[in-house]
Amino acid sequence: MDRVKLKETKIDNLDEFNWIKYFKYNNEHLLKLNFDINTELSEEEKKLITPSIKAFQIGEGSEGKHLIKVVEKFSVKSNYNDYIEIMKWFIKEENRHSQTLKKYMEIYNIKPVKKLWIDNIFRILRKMMGLECEIIILVTAEMIALSYYTALSNATKSVLLKTICKQMLNDELKHVVLQSDTLHRISKNRNKIINKLVRKIRTIVMNITVFVVWHKYKELFIKGDYQYKKFKKHSLEYLKESINIETFGILES
Repeated sequence: MDRVKLKETKIDNLDEFNWIKYFKYNNEHLLKLNFDINTELSEEEKKLITPSIKAFQIGEGSEGKHLIKVVEKFSVKSNYNDYIEIMKWFIKEENRHSQTLKKYMEIYNIKPVKKLWIDNIFRILRKMMGLECEIIILVTAEMIALSYYTALSNATKSVLLKTICKQMLNDELKHVVLQSDTLHRISKNRNKIINKLVRKIRTIVMNITVFVVWHKYKELFIKGDYQYKKFKKHSLEYLKESINIETFGILES
């Protein structure tokens, strides 16, 4: 699988895009997953995917209590009336991802973890400030996930896992666009110097995340045709696309 691009969402106009309608439609048209298939994954592949799939399973799941609090404040402040419901649908979709991965893990007796230091750091960073900090961390994780699910799909012969990854990529691609559009709404009337500083911070956060995630799960990434150079390149390309949305409020054609 090659790198998917944000323009593949085919969203023509972000200002007019109905996110609630999209989430409802997507929820009703999910790819069919046959969890009765339980002999696809070899012991070698199971050993390969276990550390990373545990991490992404716990990372996808969250009640989103703090997120909803800051979303409610922003919704009132910006008169973005649909935003609360949009983000509730987003949280619901993220939790579906977590449950899907957990169900796949159960087939092969891969036990989920309750805590993970990488996930804990992300959650702490998200809660340090307001909505913008939450969204920056969220969208960084989602852009990393785009490369991860591509690598995961490449790394095994499991048809079920490849189908799961395909659904994840479809969903996460839209999530990156949604979060990038939120950052546009936050920054569009703000001082240009501050916006430039925030974009530099986003680049630093992305570079650090790429370094940590790749070195933590490099065996999976390498098997999935993602050497460090490629992983970093793709992640920074996603970031560039996201910043373009944040800056101009549009997807690159």
